[in-house]
Amino acid sequence: MHWPRFAVLVLIATLLQKSWINTIAVTDLRVTPDLLLIAMVFFAVRCNEKEAIISSFVLGFAADIAATGFSIGPLIISFGLFGTGLSYLHRLISIKKVPHQAITIFVVGLGTAILAWLLARVAGQTPKPGGFIALIGTSIYSAVLGPVLFLFLDWLMPIKNRRRGRK
Repeated sequence: MHWPRFAVLVLIATLLQKSWINTIAVTDLRVTPDLLLIAMVFFAVRCNEKEAIISSFVLGFAADIAATGFSIGPLIISFGLFGTGLSYLHRLISIKKVPHQAITIFVVGLGTAILAWLLARVAGQTPKPGGFIALIGTSIYSAVLGPVLFLFLDWLMPIKNRRRGRK
C-alpha cells in the first residue's frame, strides 16, 4: 500500500465529509453518503489483513473527527471491528461484483452505525437526530454511490492482491 497516498486520501475524504457532503444531502433528514465508510470497505476488501486493519482504524478515527471534531469516539471502534471482520471474511467470500459491493457497503454501514450508536449511548452521549431512518438512508446512499467510488479508488490506489493462498 502507498501510505502517503492513503494519508492524502483520508485527509481529503475527511474534509469532504465534514464540509462539502451536505450539498448532496437528500430528504428532510439531510441523509448523506458516508465517504469514509466507502473507503473503509474498499480497503478492507482490497488490502491484506494487516493493511486492512490499520486502514480501518485510521478511517474510523477520521470519521470521529468528521462527526464530532477533534476527539476519539465510537466510530474508531466500530470501523475497526467491522473492517477487521470484513477483511477476514473476504478470505472466504469474494466481493468483486458491483451488487456484492453495494450489499456489503449497506450491511457494514448499518452495522457500524448501530454499534457506534450503542457505544455512544453507553458513554452517555445523545444520538444524532433522525434516528434509525437516517441510518438506513445513509447506508442506502453509501451503497448506491460506493461501487462508483470503488472505480475511482481502484484507479487512484492500485493495490496488489497479496493475500495468502491467492495468486
